[in-house]
Amino acid sequence: MATLETLKGLLCGPDGSQGIIQDESFYASITDRINDAVSTIAAGVRMPDGMISPPLPDLFDTDTIATATDAAYKSLPTDYQRNLIMVADSNGDQIAHPRNGNYYSFSLFLRQVSMKDFTEAGDAYIACVKGTKLYYQGIPSTAKTLTLHFYRAPVDMVDKDDELDGIPEHLQKRLIQHYVAAQIFGEALEDLDPAGQGYKYHINKFYEAMTDLIDFVGIDAEPEYFGSEDWDD
Repeated sequence: MATLETLKGLLCGPDGSQGIIQDESFYASITDRINDAVSTIAAGVRMPDGMISPPLPDLFDTDTIATATDAAYKSLPTDYQRNLIMVADSNGDQIAHPRNGNYYSFSLFLRQVSMKDFTEAGDAYIACVKGTKLYYQGIPSTAKTLTLHFYRAPVDMVDKDDELDGIPEHLQKRLIQHYVAAQIFGEALEDLDPAGQGYKYHINKFYEAMTDLIDFVGIDAEPEYFGSEDWDD
């Protein structure tokens, strides 16, 4: 697995004067840039053809939240990043997402709940994500534990021996070095890359590595629904 020290060495060397960048002014920010690259890839990259890259399997996670007794929502787990797959009650039964949609179909959720002001009492029977909150109806009179299945955010690297989280090992160096180099060259065209060749090279290599990542991970396709007035969100 690539460590923070390894990735910093590829980009800036041990003191900022070596590696791909060879400019000491970027050395202080290189750790943040590496962590941002990992987070961006995990969150999903829009590819040149418009598709969003899929979640990383190693970041699949489960966690629990307790329902409120006076509100129709609770905050999602702090490490939640994307793609809520399932919500289950304490018996292990799935709490449904909106019909003909998924857990992100908020307009369908609004149409399908019984009370539009979100005040329906009772066991939760439907759930939906909006922003960083999980909405549900009904509202249990006592707090109930819900289990969520989702993809978490990668853990930031801080110490030199910290290992990169989530990205398949054989693609780690390629993805991170080309993403960070493209960002830096793109920001400093006048000084580091006046002809723009460095940026073009690294961004193309980054998308090549992303294509390899997508091929390796595969696409976990969601169903498409047609012929229903509730189809569009």
